[in-house]
Amino acid sequence: MSVLPNNGLCSKKSFIILRYRTQEPGLKSPYLGLLRGQLDYWFSKKPNGFYKFLEPCNHPLYKAGDSWSEELGISRRVFNAIFDLIGIRYNSKTAFREAKDKFQGKLYASYHDRKTHKMFFIRNSELHQQKEKTLPITNISNPKKISQKTSIPQDKVILKSTNSSLSNIRSSNDTNCRSYGGTIGGKNKDSFTNITSSSIDTKIKAQTKKSDDFTEAKKIAEEMKNIWMEEVGECEIKYLSSTLVSRLYDSHSTIFKGSLENWRSYCRKIASSKFLMGEGKGGAFKAWLTWAIKSENYERIEAGEFILNDRKMKEEATILTTEQEAEIEEKHLNSSKNPLWIKAGIELMKKVGMLAFKQWFEEIDIVSYQGDKINLKAPSLFHRDYINRKYRYQILSALEKVLDNKNLHLNYSV
Repeated sequence: MSVLPNNGLCSKKSFIILRYRTQEPGLKSPYLGLLRGQLDYWFSKKPNGFYKFLEPCNHPLYKAGDSWSEELGISRRVFNAIFDLIGIRYNSKTAFREAKDKFQGKLYASYHDRKTHKMFFIRNSELHQQKEKTLPITNISNPKKISQKTSIPQDKVILKSTNSSLSNIRSSNDTNCRSYGGTIGGKNKDSFTNITSSSIDTKIKAQTKKSDDFTEAKKIAEEMKNIWMEEVGECEIKYLSSTLVSRLYDSHSTIFKGSLENWRSYCRKIASSKFLMGEGKGGAFKAWLTWAIKSENYERIEAGEFILNDRKMKEEATILTTEQEAEIEEKHLNSSKNPLWIKAGIELMKKVGMLAFKQWFEEIDIVSYQGDKINLKAPSLFHRDYINRKYRYQILSALEKVLDNKNLHLNYSV
């Protein structure tokens, strides 16, 4: 979804340069004009606002290249720092709605929708219209016909060129502008025409290698998350951000010496401890994935700081015959329970096994389903707490597959 094709690389034959002069004193970041240009581009398509991810993530709506860090070539931290110069950031949709002065004199605002996990951007329409009156846009279709004496508005210039040289074009706004081609402060403005095919190939190869490295890291991170859920049974992370992918991959490479089996063994140690699983006195603490991958916590567990093997990890092994399994499935299919739960139950059988399903899910049913909220009924408080702690991920996964909805929220009643 980037404005420029080929990962931001322009060909010699056709290119577009957007330049913005910084009007506010002190706002001289070389990325500011680039961000302003991209924001205005997206607002031209979505005047009432739009959502965009800050960095690559595991959100179902995310597409490769569709994030600010990829589009602008900057980190999340740099983006936030630059955006703060021209906009106001809110931590939630509610905070944005309740703010009396939403923009506080700035041109943009953004908020994080915690329900959908999207970052929305809104423009101060009134201030934008005022700036448009004072910052006229001049379209120049044929730069060759412009002499150095031609008066060009200093506020904003859009140049469109085909097979043309920029060597004769000069503007006094060069000191406060940023071009998509990488020109900063008016230096090396002819760099577009001087880029050799070898330098382009080198940049493309570097970008490809970086993309391949991230793909591999994300694959390892997903495997580590899946192993955690298999052995520990619960995970606080729904989407893997690029930061968490990096942390998981680093721990895999260093702490666990590149071995997923070492990671699985470590997860089993955690699952064998009542305290680490939140079953100790008071149950105030529970080991989470992000806690477990810290090197200092790994060393504490390996050093024996926590009691291990005081917790029964799995149900006692009981072998069910094929006839018994078929009987459990038939009983579930012919029950008078909610049709949605009957479908989800079939998926659960595959995820937790027939024995666990018979022990913990035969008495469960859906009592209500509205929007993204599903209310399950359990026979007792103990039953509710146990399946919520041990099988919450599997229940959600089964329901999400049946409903094709990744934003479900579970509630329980007794």
